[in-house]
Amino acid sequence: MKALKILFFVILFSNSISAQKINPIDTLNCPVSQNELLLDKKNFASAPPILLRVFNEEYEYAVLQLGKRKRKIYLYFKIFTDNVCVKQKQPLELYFKSGELYILKNSFAVNCDGTVALQLRRKDIKKLMANNINSIKFFTLKRDYEFSPNGADNQNLKEYLNCLKLYKIKRR
Repeated sequence: MKALKILFFVILFSNSISAQKINPIDTLNCPVSQNELLLDKKNFASAPPILLRVFNEEYEYAVLQLGKRKRKIYLYFKIFTDNVCVKQKQPLELYFKSGELYILKNSFAVNCDGTVALQLRRKDIKKLMANNINSIKFFTLKRDYEFSPNGADNQNLKEYLNCLKLYKIKRR
């Protein structure tokens, strides 16, 4: 009788463990955040920004940030210099450590804020996850800018992409 009770307890305990669903994002330490603000009347989530310094310049910076709206992941890039005009379809060139060039095109409207917004496709995400970026070239109407992300920047970019792929946007 005692053996039967133990067997019953083991079966009950093992069923309760297997019944618990583990969300893959819960196993990662993801810094993705979502607040009450809306983007074009839709909820969105974002990863922390990655600050990049303009190559050979001391006081010019840009920020690269990943975000998610609905099920789509976006890359936002903004240079913090006055009157930097960017055309729609203007390329953002990524040079990988392997020497390969990969081009992403701006889908954001023409602006003079120095802002680029790109919707990343699956193949873009795979490419970014599989490679380390050696340099980024950002073309504007008046001047071209170059950035050199370091190892930590590349690692953060991959971690944030992975987190956003798994993150489910919460409706508020």
